[in-house]
Amino acid sequence: MRRIAFISLAAATLVACSSDTTSPTASDQVDEFATGAFGTAFTAAGGYDADLYQARLFNALPDSIKLTDEQRARIAALIEAFKQATAADRDALNAILRQAMEAVRANKTRAEVIAILDRGLAIRGRLAAAEANLKTQIDAVLTAEQRAWLASHSPQRCDPSKFVPLTDAQKTQMRALEAAFQEANKADLEAVKAAFEQARAAIAAGKSREEAKAFIDAVKPALERLDAARRALRAQLEAILTPEQRASRCLPLG
Repeated sequence: MRRIAFISLAAATLVACSSDTTSPTASDQVDEFATGAFGTAFTAAGGYDADLYQARLFNALPDSIKLTDEQRARIAALIEAFKQATAADRDALNAILRQAMEAVRANKTRAEVIAILDRGLAIRGRLAAAEANLKTQIDAVLTAEQRAWLASHSPQRCDPSKFVPLTDAQKTQMRALEAAFQEANKADLEAVKAAFEQARAAIAAGKSREEAKAFIDAVKPALERLDAARRALRAQLEAILTPEQRASRCLPLG
């Protein structure tokens, strides 16, 4: 999902303008507005935007509390509905940011740049509210155990207002890593999923915990490999962040 499609261009523009006659304060105003424009609820959760948060929910949760197929489908439907409902506002806010950057390049005054950005305040408020509502809806799909795990593994000292939004290139890299994790670990993921389903079925059928545990013990090597793979994935995701993004302490979930 697009957040700020041109943020890397914005950064380059602002750096270039800082040595020209344009007031650095006007440039900083655009930069500050763009930084807080998108992704607050999911950035605070270490997911950055709805699509990336969905991928982390799919891959980061421990195998014992993995999302069910029904949960995955419900979350995907919620995110798709959010994207459709907010498309016009997201496009409008991106257009306002482009206009503000053009004003900076044209050496407009700080007051003129702020006047352009002010047109996006109401839109930004609606998007923030819509995103927070989506996060609440997703939380409602999760079990108490899943919510507790996420709360304990989200970045506790993250300051979303200081997180420079991901570029499209960064988001593409992150999605590719998530997909590569799924593909590289497909056999282990399927084996572990089957083992946990067998263990739950055994308990439901009145079998002893020892009998149920035997299914999990049988895939212990796969569990260990997946644990290492998840830790490696998180390190890879964090390495994509810039020093400024890491300084906000809004690190990847899980």
